[in-house]
Amino acid sequence: MKLFLTRTIQVLSILMLMACAGAFLTSCKNEQKSKSDKEQQKNIIDKTAAAQIVFYETYQYNDIAQYIIKLSEAAGDQILIKNIATYGESPCVCYAPQSDTAAINAIIEKYGKDILPADLKLMWTQKTEHDYLNLIALKTDASGKPAMTGESIVEAEVTEQKYNGYVTGIAISIALDEEGGKQFSRLTAQNINRAVAIVYKDKVYSYPIVNSQIDGGRLEITGNFTKQEAKDLVNVLYGKK
Repeated sequence: MKLFLTRTIQVLSILMLMACAGAFLTSCKNEQKSKSDKEQQKNIIDKTAAAQIVFYETYQYNDIAQYIIKLSEAAGDQILIKNIATYGESPCVCYAPQSDTAAINAIIEKYGKDILPADLKLMWTQKTEHDYLNLIALKTDASGKPAMTGESIVEAEVTEQKYNGYVTGIAISIALDEEGGKQFSRLTAQNINRAVAIVYKDKVYSYPIVNSQIDGGRLEITGNFTKQEAKDLVNVLYGKK
């Protein structure tokens, strides 16, 4: 009888240990899954941040020169007339040192609504070139919105631009989802030989000329970045900053 009870207790002890072990393994699996989910979430684009990247069609300076001249005349100030005729097909309205931008902004704010077309938005570049910022002529839709937003971005990474083996610049390579790829394809098809501006937080990062329709949903954002600046922006897109 004693032997039977001893064996029974041993069997029950083994079953209890197995049950506990099973619970522990399940807990580890769940914890591992939880960690895996968290790691995966780190690599998911933050849609709110991505939506702040927007793509605009642009006006060429020749299209709107008359309005810029009227704006300067209304203000009685030639500070805006810094563009030259050879740049007529560029979306750059004028270029100015950082110290002049506040005065130009004040002129636009005061006289722009009465003089400029409703679908024209003027916006400065994000960084200086040779100590000057460029004022870019963006074209909005009827409701004042850009051609498309970055909400369709699904991947982003810092890349190096190279020529003959030498690094010539830093860019951000982005991939769009299927619908975003179609949108961007249409946008580039409609703007061949014109610039499409890429804007983040109301600053123009780049405004490349479209040479041909871009399919596949992949593109690069250039903007005279340092590697750290590009990395910071990618981190923002992934919700890490």
